[in-house]
Amino acid sequence: MVSPPAATVRQVLASGALREAVLIGGKRGLDAAVSDIVLRSRVDARTPPDRGAAVVLDAARIGDNLYQVDVALRVISGAGAVALIVVNPDPEIDMGAQRLANRLGVPLAVVTGADVIALTYRLRAEFWAPDVEHVAEVHRLLASLRQMRVADPEAFVELLSAAAHTPVCLIGQDRRPVAGAGIEIGERRLAGAEDYLVDHSARAALHSASIVLAPGEHVSYWLVAESLRSGSSQRLLRSLLQVGSWYLAALLGSGRVRAERDARRRIAVLNEIMHAGEVPERDVQSQLVELGWSASGWNTGLHIKLRGPADPGRIVDLHAEMSDRLAAAGIEGPLVERNDGWSGWMTDAAEPPPESYSLVLENLDVALAGFSAAHSGLQAHGGIGRPYPDLTGLRRSLIEAAEAAVIANARTHEPSGVAHIDRLGVQRVLLGWFSSDDFTSYAGSVLEPVLEMDTEGDLLETLEAYLDASCSTTGAAHRLGVHRNTVSNRVRRVADVLGIRLDDPEVRLSLQLACRVLRINR
Repeated sequence: MVSPPAATVRQVLASGALREAVLIGGKRGLDAAVSDIVLRSRVDARTPPDRGAAVVLDAARIGDNLYQVDVALRVISGAGAVALIVVNPDPEIDMGAQRLANRLGVPLAVVTGADVIALTYRLRAEFWAPDVEHVAEVHRLLASLRQMRVADPEAFVELLSAAAHTPVCLIGQDRRPVAGAGIEIGERRLAGAEDYLVDHSARAALHSASIVLAPGEHVSYWLVAESLRSGSSQRLLRSLLQVGSWYLAALLGSGRVRAERDARRRIAVLNEIMHAGEVPERDVQSQLVELGWSASGWNTGLHIKLRGPADPGRIVDLHAEMSDRLAAAGIEGPLVERNDGWSGWMTDAAEPPPESYSLVLENLDVALAGFSAAHSGLQAHGGIGRPYPDLTGLRRSLIEAAEAAVIANARTHEPSGVAHIDRLGVQRVLLGWFSSDDFTSYAGSVLEPVLEMDTEGDLLETLEAYLDASCSTTGAAHRLGVHRNTVSNRVRRVADVLGIRLDDPEVRLSLQLACRVLRINR
């Protein structure tokens, strides 16, 4: 259904078709919005015009019964219509009708010596012309899609930009461009899961149409465009972005289905590796070969743990990017989706020397730092295991890598970080606590009074920073970017709420571990 043009009575009366028209009353209603232009031989309460309609009245049909002009004005006002254009009245309309138009705020215009049918046709043609072109533009886009069978998001966004006559951009959950010209979103609002939104907080209006790949999921992408224009141009942009969002939802959704199918195959093989002995090694090796993988040699496992808004669907979506970033950093090998991120490994013909561990660690750090910088709100921490030979050794290295990733996640507040199992030393003692359900439950119960009152998370963040800084208010203040008196006040509040003394080393250790566990599991 085509949206009605956003024209006003003033704009309709300025039409070339009404060059000879004279406005004789109702100026107060000139800025009312017009939804349609209709021709009537009479206007009465039994068949009132639609809301927003401008009525063209053929006065030749009413003869000298000019009281019907008064009736028409009252019916138009009561129905929410917006104007009355009287064509060829004879005799002239009297002052009573003009005063009534002024009182009701219904613009009353008179046209003489005109063909009422031709006049109405021309008015409607001019009025609907932008939306006729609007429909034609949408039709051209659909025809192009049918003919070209566009399967690449970048090519589609380019086609959409040409149709809209303005740059269009596809952005992801982190508000960064995925395809098309970059548009600075900033803090402007975007459409919800089933919405179309126009944000007017900046000079250029920001239009956004959401893309949800599967029912019940959060928004995965948005199509966005900026516009300084109004009226039909804004409506055309809305239609194009909505059509585009539906097309991309189907296109990206089908890509997601293929990616999930491939992911399930990768995950199945990794599960067989991790449960060595349940499946004959020969069968596992055969499946590795089918995927183009190898575990014949010395295998170094790695694990990447994600924190932030990353459900399994998004991990699948980000798989190709993470693979490319690792390859660019010199880390070549299989990468498999997990519930919390990815696992993978590198295979060498000979045992890698211990001095090579630093280079692998550095390369992984570079890859994860770049990834986190590109995805606001996502944190990526990686762990690397020792190299071991063949499938049995690969399983052991992957377990070590997952352990190292937990420690890397726990020991830093940065958005990315890495750890090598061989360099953790005594820190591995903490792993049992960090990965224990019992200790997680304990941590939650110990800090529950703080969590209940700490709606913004400032108290818990300050407590952890204070303990990590060896109870230095200055060090904690520097890390948090606040005054040290603020740190002192917050720490005092925590101590009062928990009923503890922070000068007790055992209390400090327990709280520090509890804070770490809660941060890992948030």
